[in-house]
Amino acid sequence: MNRPLLLLAAGALLALGSCATLQSSRDQRRVQGIAQLVNSGRAEELTAMSSVPFLLDQEILVLPRDVAFFWKSVLAAGYRLEEPKLERGGPVGPDSYRQFRDSMEVRTFFKKYLRKGTRLLELGTGDGRRVLLLVRTTAFSRAISGFKGPF
Repeated sequence: MNRPLLLLAAGALLALGSCATLQSSRDQRRVQGIAQLVNSGRAEELTAMSSVPFLLDQEILVLPRDVAFFWKSVLAAGYRLEEPKLERGGPVGPDSYRQFRDSMEVRTFFKKYLRKGTRLLELGTGDGRRVLLLVRTTAFSRAISGFKGPF
């Protein structure tokens, strides 16, 4: 194999290998950004970022006021994401709905309402609990489509 071709192949492998690292870094930034909003009690901003319908644990919230009530209530009760750390992150796949609940309703939510590019992020907290987030980021916006936890 000639040297330029070998260098090109090595560069391609390096680029492909770093894609997972870049995605993980983006996911960690998403987690940190959302955690900062939660921890500073910014319910209005979380509501504005949340899509409707919104999956809360296994329930589908279809009204914007219900999503607003969720964020306002949970933050008023003192909920915080202490020491959030990305445990896993990946694109939503055909069986991802089972992470929330293995039911027809949740499966339909995943099929009907989640857009291409939505990621399922699992984060751990300082007290050993886990939280799941459904997040979609575009060049101009970030949307939260679901929240489960802590468990």
